[in-house]
Amino acid sequence: MSRTATAMIRPYDAEQRAKISGWVFDQNQSGITPMIRGDMLVQLGARSLPTFSERSDRLLLEALRGQSHLGERFNISDPRFVAATYSKNRDEVSFLLRLLSDKGWAKAVALGGECEVLPQGYLAADALLRKTTLSAKAFVAMWFDDRMDDAYERGFQVAVTRAGYDPVRIDRLDHVNRIDDEIIVQIRGSAFVVADFTGHRAGVYFEAGFALGLSLPVIWTCRKDHMGDLHFDVRQYNCIEWEDGRWDDLSSRLQYRIEAIAGKGPKASAS
Repeated sequence: MSRTATAMIRPYDAEQRAKISGWVFDQNQSGITPMIRGDMLVQLGARSLPTFSERSDRLLLEALRGQSHLGERFNISDPRFVAATYSKNRDEVSFLLRLLSDKGWAKAVALGGECEVLPQGYLAADALLRKTTLSAKAFVAMWFDDRMDDAYERGFQVAVTRAGYDPVRIDRLDHVNRIDDEIIVQIRGSAFVVADFTGHRAGVYFEAGFALGLSLPVIWTCRKDHMGDLHFDVRQYNCIEWEDGRWDDLSSRLQYRIEAIAGKGPKASAS
């Protein structure tokens, strides 16, 4: 988190902090350590909270994550549940547990916060994991050069997040697979790909082509001074041209393009 963002977050209310905490938790679960600047913080604070139903579902799935055996108990006071459920505090997590209890999916079994998932909860979790809902991930293919950090953090990342998706950049993702295998896995699991051709890296051309082969939407971008070197196969596409330092222009234009092509994501603000 930048110094500016650190100072900005101090007066934020509990709901805004819950949105940011939940987003960071989701990023960490995907193996990503995000960089949050002031403009990014504003966008995260403006997002809508998941619905109560979605938050109780998240509690159920988080309770089951990492279980070593069926019926293993969990402690509802574990801080991870506050972040996982976009909650303001432990009281809200306890209320979400009551929702699960009313459904017959989980219950408290002892003082001190010890709980267990019931058989119907396991079946419900299976159904949740099988849902074919819109992916909340967006793969960003770009040149991994330090001089591109501002473009990513103030442009691409802000636009993708504001549109309701979570950006995935492969060099900021912890993984144990071969890098090319991990790229394919991440693209397959994304709603669309943002392909930036600044620097004309061969990997970006490959990743954009692979996404097209999967019939995934690809959104094309390139810094103005590199537009003249675009490969002829790419020139036929409507490419967003951007300039250094004009981050608001890049983020707003990219956001509108994302929403026009892929629609607003599942994490978009309701406003």
